[in-house]
Amino acid sequence: MTNRNKRLVAERERLGISQSEAAKGIGITPGMYAMLETGDRKGSDETKRKVASYFGVSIEYLFFGGNFTLSENRKEVAK
Repeated sequence: MTNRNKRLVAERERLGISQSEAAKGIGITPGMYAMLETGDRKGSDETKRKVASYFGVSIEYLFFGGNFTLSENRKEVAK
């Protein structure tokens, strides 16, 4: 089961553009873009950077829900 990227969908819809238009602006294939939205693909770090830059938002917000807690968790483990 896939986990749809609701934030990615919302950012595209905010601009009022199609998946194909977003893909063209980002420089990836429409198929790849569609799979990012559906959660079937996660994308490379470079792809995530391009997508986030295109929409003018952070990678963390768009792909990780703004929840980067790994370093915080490591601090807790070290205590």
